[in-house]
Amino acid sequence: MSQLINRLLKPSVCKNVIRYNNTKVRMFCSKPTHPYLLIDHLLKTNKYSHNDQVYYDDKYKEKLVIKDKGLREEVRVAMTDGIPHNKDGYRVTLEKPEGNDSTNLMLVSNTPSDSVKLHLPPLPSSSRIQNVAVSNSRNMRKHELVVAVKLLGSDVYLCEPFSGSCSRWINFDTSGSVHPFSSLMYSKKNKKFLTVCPSGQYYWSLDLHAKEKEDFEPKFHYLSKCNQTDHVSKVLRTNLEEFIWCSRTDHFVESPSGEHFLVKWYLITYIFMHKFGNLGTIFHTTKGFLVFRVDTICGDLVYTEDIGDLCIFLGHNEACCVPASSSPGLRPNYIYYVGRNFGVHDIAADISTTFFTKDNLPLTSTEFPYWPAPSSY
Repeated sequence: MSQLINRLLKPSVCKNVIRYNNTKVRMFCSKPTHPYLLIDHLLKTNKYSHNDQVYYDDKYKEKLVIKDKGLREEVRVAMTDGIPHNKDGYRVTLEKPEGNDSTNLMLVSNTPSDSVKLHLPPLPSSSRIQNVAVSNSRNMRKHELVVAVKLLGSDVYLCEPFSGSCSRWINFDTSGSVHPFSSLMYSKKNKKFLTVCPSGQYYWSLDLHAKEKEDFEPKFHYLSKCNQTDHVSKVLRTNLEEFIWCSRTDHFVESPSGEHFLVKWYLITYIFMHKFGNLGTIFHTTKGFLVFRVDTICGDLVYTEDIGDLCIFLGHNEACCVPASSSPGLRPNYIYYVGRNFGVHDIAADISTTFFTKDNLPLTSTEFPYWPAPSSY
């Protein structure tokens, strides 16, 4: 891996934590050790009675309205900063220098004893980052570490940050073969970067440990639905009929045990008309999800409503999957999503609870590293 580039170039703030007590909600100042306890408390809001701060919409019970601006900000922080990181690896953050409009990517160690803060090479101007994936692996030596950036569209860039002065971005022009609104991930099990093709019927992989030059070229693998019972097939057909007018993003995610899932995230586009003037605000709200277990060796795709004690995070840069027992407040068999929407999805019950403001707009943030708005197709 150390010669990857050469081969490719050849040819704190005070936290407001909520305490739920019957129908009353009060705020107090502290530094939450377990930020997802806040989300868990919010989800326990009584669906049939209002309180001053948080309540479910009378018409749409999947809308959880958060009136207080400060509390909404705490929800954003809890669902972004609270995500468990790979303790033995690295993550990429965005640095905005003071007095400068430019933005820089920085590689940061997750290990407190390893105070690495390394500026990554600048990407081409006007680049819009879709997400960043890092080849974190306990067995990988430091100089073999690779950072991959997927831009909005289909281009993928790679660099080896610890390779010395020759560290630079190498571009893979995927010629539209990669889903423009889906995320790139690194599979520790397969030692490959993975993402989904636009049709959702194939996935794209790049082997970091290929021994031959031609093997560094991306590979395409067919995904086939196998062993589906009549019941599951009926569920899929029904869901797809409901989702036909939705936009979709596809996301690979790997569990700590090496199991792979493919998550299809469906969103509906709305225009919120203002009271005065003709201008409206375009926003997206989550319709639902479909989850599949994936055999990345033979390409088998099996629909599931049960991922066990695991929970999945979407929108935190590289999609990830952790045991719910790893942090108090996390719910097993749930998807936590941020970006154009903030909310949770109960996979077994097939219910999405999306957080809204008092103005009937979804809680949202489009800053790095959240997904940009998908487009319909």
